[in-house]
Amino acid sequence: MSNEKLVCKLKDWLGEDGLKFFSDVKKEHGKIDAVWMEGKLPHPVHFMEGMQVRNFLRKHVDWDSNKLDDVWVELVEKALW
Repeated sequence: MSNEKLVCKLKDWLGEDGLKFFSDVKKEHGKIDAVWMEGKLPHPVHFMEGMQVRNFLRKHVDWDSNKLDDVWVELVEKALW
């Protein structure tokens, strides 16, 4: 599957709420895979929402975990455009 088709599928899967979440994270923290504190606990987007994105991508591409870690942010950013 081409990255362009994958981005379209990802955009549909994220929906308005997911796109807004990642857009807000990018605006507030400057990057998609930010970490911020919620009280005394860190909120690591890479491990939380990022894992959900990587699990979605696993259903559509045959990439190893390293490749998924390397490209998931780029694909989410493209979905935001």
